[in-house]
Amino acid sequence: MPLLDSVKRKLATEEVTHTERMLGIVKEETERILNAWRTHPQIESWIGQTGWIFSYTTLLNNQPHLRVGIFHPSLSKESHAVYEVGEPAIIFPVELDQETATVVCDSILQGIKLPTDLSELQSSIAQNSAVIGAVVNALQPYCPSISRRFQVGIHSGGRAGISNLIDIHDDGILSFDIRLDDGSSD
Repeated sequence: MPLLDSVKRKLATEEVTHTERMLGIVKEETERILNAWRTHPQIESWIGQTGWIFSYTTLLNNQPHLRVGIFHPSLSKESHAVYEVGEPAIIFPVELDQETATVVCDSILQGIKLPTDLSELQSSIAQNSAVIGAVVNALQPYCPSISRRFQVGIHSGGRAGISNLIDIHDDGILSFDIRLDDGSSD
């Protein structure tokens, strides 16, 4: 979708250190894409279905902190959420009831592996991407709001990277490449 590429290009040109700026970039690029694609009959629907999970590093008490936030066009700008390190953020599709969401949440938390050091990063990415693929593959037929295409971002040891667009195959298998900002591929 051109909106994702547009936001990614804009983020490559500036350093975001505050949630308001991240939301500002999303709003600016959304308006620009709406104007550029105005004649396309589905553009408003596509944009209305595009949610954002974003991360950035900011300084708090002169210490760098990773911030993770979520935003969806169905929410007001004031309804975004920011998560701190160690607070898992699992966002559910609107089609799930609370009971199903709790079961899914528990299975995700049991499957996710957080690396304790850099040597575990690759195995953590492999395990976590398999968990993501399995959950999306299981829920997508029942939840039209879940896309089979997404991107993964990583922050590790002061380095950051974002994957190419990932397509989940019918068997739940996915593969991707992330290049961290120092040029290495992990």
